[in-house]
Amino acid sequence: MESEFHVGDDAELYAAGALTEEEQAAVDAHVARCDACLRRLGEAEETVLALERVNAVRPAGSREAKVLPFQRRGVSSWWVAVAAAAALILGFILPHRGSQSDTPTIAMLHSHFAHAQFTGAGPVAKVLYARDRAWYYVIVAGAHRYEVYGVRDGQNADLGTTQPGAQTSDLFAPTARRFDRVELRDAGKIVETAAIR
Repeated sequence: MESEFHVGDDAELYAAGALTEEEQAAVDAHVARCDACLRRLGEAEETVLALERVNAVRPAGSREAKVLPFQRRGVSSWWVAVAAAAALILGFILPHRGSQSDTPTIAMLHSHFAHAQFTGAGPVAKVLYARDRAWYYVIVAGAHRYEVYGVRDGQNADLGTTQPGAQTSDLFAPTARRFDRVELRDAGKIVETAAIR
């Protein structure tokens, strides 16, 4: 008899986008019925997001290339686990900026989510979204306001405008609509897009 598969170290690899489509599908199928592995995967996604945020910090006005995801850097899987543990420890030690609202945090605590990096000529930005598409959370480097649109089958939906904080601007948009992509716009012009899987 075959033993039950559990996520284990694949959680960090999944969160970093380093698994094949088949491996991702196996993890998705398992976490749909295993609460312990779902929690483990959520923790790994939070850790990878924290690492990407730390790696993405650059001086204002810097034109350096964007940080590439772990999978494109050839980082071995055990280094991802070590880095995740270090990020978790640093997360408890380093001060945190005050959140503009607890709503996105509460939404992430109560659901399973994915994320996508924006690409384009604009600032470093990311969209986190509930796997059931109940909400989208857009975070943009810098304190500029951007209009955020969801797009599916050529139809645009205005999700709102990012609200600036000290070093980032963000928007939490609860909606039940499924989008193929999310766009950041500045004065109506598309500056970044993120593909939603």
